[in-house]
Amino acid sequence: MRVLFLVSLFLFIGILSYAQGSSVNMLAQSPDGKTVKIVWSFKDVPQDIMGFDIKRKDGLGDWKRLNASPIMPGISLRKDLSPTGVDNIDANRIREKLRDMLASKTVTENNFGWFMRKWKNGDRSVMDVIALSRMDFDVSLFSGFGYVDRTVVQKMDYKYGLFKSGTDTLIAQISWNYGAIPDLNVIQEISSRVVPGSMRGVELIWEANADGMKSGYISGFNIYKRGIRLNERPISSNDPDNPTQFSWTDITAPTDVTDHYSISAESLFGIEGTIRSYTYEPSEHPAKYYEPEVTHLASEGYFFKDGTSVKWTFPHNEERYIKGFYVEKDNMPNGYIRVSELLPPSARSFLDKSGSQANYYLRVRVVAVYNDKSLIGGAARVFNYFPSSEPPMPQNTRIEYINVRGKDALRIVWDGPMAGDNVTAGYRLYQYDVLNDKFTLMADNIPVSGHEYLYTLSAARQKVYKYYVTGISHTENESMAGKIATWFPEQASAK
Repeated sequence: MRVLFLVSLFLFIGILSYAQGSSVNMLAQSPDGKTVKIVWSFKDVPQDIMGFDIKRKDGLGDWKRLNASPIMPGISLRKDLSPTGVDNIDANRIREKLRDMLASKTVTENNFGWFMRKWKNGDRSVMDVIALSRMDFDVSLFSGFGYVDRTVVQKMDYKYGLFKSGTDTLIAQISWNYGAIPDLNVIQEISSRVVPGSMRGVELIWEANADGMKSGYISGFNIYKRGIRLNERPISSNDPDNPTQFSWTDITAPTDVTDHYSISAESLFGIEGTIRSYTYEPSEHPAKYYEPEVTHLASEGYFFKDGTSVKWTFPHNEERYIKGFYVEKDNMPNGYIRVSELLPPSARSFLDKSGSQANYYLRVRVVAVYNDKSLIGGAARVFNYFPSSEPPMPQNTRIEYINVRGKDALRIVWDGPMAGDNVTAGYRLYQYDVLNDKFTLMADNIPVSGHEYLYTLSAARQKVYKYYVTGISHTENESMAGKIATWFPEQASAK
């Protein structure tokens, strides 16, 4: 898994190295404006390489070789590191690091010939070393892909060239200005949260500036607690969808004690950036993460449009731990989409004005955004969405006199729904009350599902029968009244 992590980061650096399509690239960085660290990387395996030379051009001067003997690819504890420009102190430290990596089988000891053959064949063990050399300057030095120049003394512009050993064949070059120091202050925000469950601890979360990471060749970050470094290797992002967000968990930390941490970026040259301090305060973290609970979903009309009204509950005394809420909707089975901006911690309702398909089920949930970046989503609530629009007015209401099994009856008929009408769920029928001179709802107040209604006439006939029909929506919205239909008893006598 470590190799996959390193290879993924190698691909990140590869964006820099091969952005212009070149097969080889050099990178340089200085920790103090005087010492220059150089690495080189290849898109394709170089041909006829018997080693590398690093040459420097001071201002408008000629190329001058810096290494006394060729820099040879390959890995060995007995390998002479002096061609890479390291001093004795660094050489001893690098050999100790190599010894540990050999013991852990992170790398394999080999000579130049073996290394080059395996590299050309794409051997996994060598490719792992190539990936490591892009992310760890010490590996670049002991594997033959790095150099340290400590001889810069004049304030001028410099150029460094990578040459095939013993020749004037320039492979790649890079410019560097005296005094140039990288800006590695890329950390933007630090927060923390309590790790739940049996593996409790303090998880630190931070964000980094993407452009700063690229320009500074950031390989990862270091965590310190009270001045002591906690991580063995620089920490990288494990979220491919959000490569600028990082996290690390201190599993030894008690969650009820104030503690002091600091975080710094580290470039692939081993140069460390500005150390950012952070204090973990238990009082700033909730003892429990609460889920917003959706309590109400309904279709709502607004300005003659359709929408969904959402209401939820959340403990008011927990609002100090959250930044706010997001409302998310799933027009099944399409998946959740965010339909709100970040709502304030005090919010408990939202009107979703985004479109939803009528007579389709959808799911709605509310997500609490905690100050520590935890996103706690409540259980989804499902309902069958119908627009709350007013149904269209029923058309062409008419009355027919019929005889059903020897009984006189009136058949009230109206046209069915118009094409594209997905609002109307049924109809209400109103009859004229002659005694009170008004229309009253009939059919036992139950909406009529069809497009007709049969009314049996009693022996005592009224002077006139009048009816009108309204449409009713799934959300109980009622349409305007249709045209009044009238029938007189003498019409039956005429027949």
